[in-house]
Parts: sequence; C-alpha cells; structure tokens
Amino acid sequence: MLKHATSTNPAAGARALYLGGSEKKRVACTDEALVVSNERKQTYRYPVNRVARVVSSTVVDWSGAALALCLRRGIGIAWVDGRGEPLGISYPQTRGNTDFCTALEIMAEDAQGLLRYQHWHRARRMDVLIRWANSQPQTITPTQWESSKREWVYARQYTVHLPTPMRSLCLAYVAAQLARNGLAPVLWGPQAQRIDLDEDLCELLWAEMNLCAGSLSDHVNEDQPATALFERWCGHNASTLMLHIHSLQRTAMKAMTT
Repeated sequence: MLKHATSTNPAAGARALYLGGSEKKRVACTDEALVVSNERKQTYRYPVNRVARVVSSTVVDWSGAALALCLRRGIGIAWVDGRGEPLGISYPQTRGNTDFCTALEIMAEDAQGLLRYQHWHRARRMDVLIRWANSQPQTITPTQWESSKREWVYARQYTVHLPTPMRSLCLAYVAAQLARNGLAPVLWGPQAQRIDLDEDLCELLWAEMNLCAGSLSDHVNEDQPATALFERWCGHNASTLMLHIHSLQRTAMKAMTT
C-alpha cells in the first residue's frame, strides 16, 4: 500500500506518507522531495514541505540521502514489520521550545519530579476517561464507569479493539508532534531509569481512540481501512494530543518554580 493521507494538522499543510504493503519500494530524493519508486517502475514524488511524518515497512529501501533529508526537515520515520508492529522510529534533532524541553528534563531527573510526572500521567488517563464518558452520557452506567476507572486509570488496562497496525500509526503521529514541539522521545529518571515519553503519550491517544472508536474497528483486518479509520479519527480529534502535551508543559514549568 502506498497512501498519502489527509492531514491531521491542517494548519501545517502537511500530510502523512504511508509506505506499506509487501511490494518492494525504494526511496531516493531530490533537494526538496522524496522520490518513491516501485517494482512496476512507477515513480511518485512527494515534496518534503508537504510531508508531516512517514510510516515505512521493512521492505522499503531508503537511500542515505533520503533519510538525511527527512531528518533535516524534522520528519520522523516509523518502521513497522509485516504484522504492523512498530520496530522503531527515527527522530530528527529536537529544536525550538528549549525552555519546555529543559524544564521537562530537569523535572524527570529529580525524585520528586518523577512523582510529578507519574501523577501527571495518571491525571491524563482520568482526563481520557472523562472525555469518553462525556461523549456517551446516555450509555455509560455507574458500574461501567467505576470498572473503567479502576482498570484504565489505576491499572492501565482495558480491552483493546483496535487492529495492531493502528498502534504504529499512532506512535508515528506522536513522534511527529514531539519533533514539532522540540521534545525528546525519552527522558531519564533520577536513577537513570528510562521514561518513554513517546510511548506514554501514545498510550493516552491509543486508549482514547479505543474507547471512542474501538467498536468501529472490530472487523477491520486490512491496512488501508485501518489507516483511513486512524486518519479520520485524528482529523476530528487533532487537539487531543496537544492537550496532553500542553498539560505536561504546565506541570514541568510549575516544577521549576516550586
């Protein structure tokens, strides 16, 4: 599958580029565009100023120049295997929003700051649950609310409806937003423990998508419908991830003054 999907960030004017499927492809570049060719000798040109992020399968061969062009332009690339499982992400060098990034790193390095981060994450899980309940006030019973709060807010567990490939799309979307805000995907705690900010944000977005749109995807088994469902949901909920990031920014900046 080769799909240039609708933007989840219309103000940026950029779109997500999906290079999936089993057909082998090669990505080269010019100074201003990614050039994708396939085994049928078809060639597609994607100007980098119109590409927000890339999701690439492992059968796609990337030239070093194309990788470097993406990194220079702040375009993150997520690689997925044949089952749609994420293998890893290339992150461009973070730039901009230095105050936020520095405050976040300093907060994470302190034991009290690490507790602040953990409390922030639990509060955001509660926020996800509240938005879900507000979206379906007539169908959620008190028993279901309490059960969901116990499982998701405190135990971080819930029934997953979404197809596996969609998690890779979600992680790639988070990576693009982190890069755009000049944030590192990983923080380090006071005992040098790893804090995966990208995974934590992905978890919040993934859970909300599952709660709000999970039933729609119960019978989605192919990449293209899954991608369309993901882009449609993000298009209608483009502010969701930024709400979490802005909340974390307030937490980090407050930690600097107390």
